[in-house]
Amino acid sequence: MTRMLYTGSVMNNKLNVPDEVKPGKNYSFWADMKVNGWVCVAALIWGASACLFPHVVKQWPIAWQVIIVLAQVGAILLWVRDLARWIRGRDELHQRITLAAILFAVSATFFFVMLWHRLDKVGFFPASKNPNASWDITTVGHRILLLALFYFLGHTIFNRRYK
Repeated sequence: MTRMLYTGSVMNNKLNVPDEVKPGKNYSFWADMKVNGWVCVAALIWGASACLFPHVVKQWPIAWQVIIVLAQVGAILLWVRDLARWIRGRDELHQRITLAAILFAVSATFFFVMLWHRLDKVGFFPASKNPNASWDITTVGHRILLLALFYFLGHTIFNRRYK
């Protein structure tokens, strides 16, 4: 009976291995999709609505546009739930490394987006080579890519401490 109290957050008794979700020798596509499947759904929704068919989506009624945004937010919330469940299923050392990397990624992404926005407001980007280029960093897809980049950078930095 007490055994069930301590394994309630883990789907099975096997610990989650970090190498299963990073590209390399022990990569498992199925484990990666269990953790990151919803962020892929959010990225696909963003890609279809903001990149492939933006002119079509802008002509839709506002209610449909709100549904698209809520679908992205819902997919991201489901991803956060799966990510938290996966982190709880790891050993204590890997939990600590992962949480430090996530904190680094969120903080660095927040700082980067704020800096980018301020540089855009003072006119830094139009003064560069192509003033007609779009330098918008406010989309969900850009932030997901930044989070992934900073997560892998943070994981590399914090993992080196324990080798």
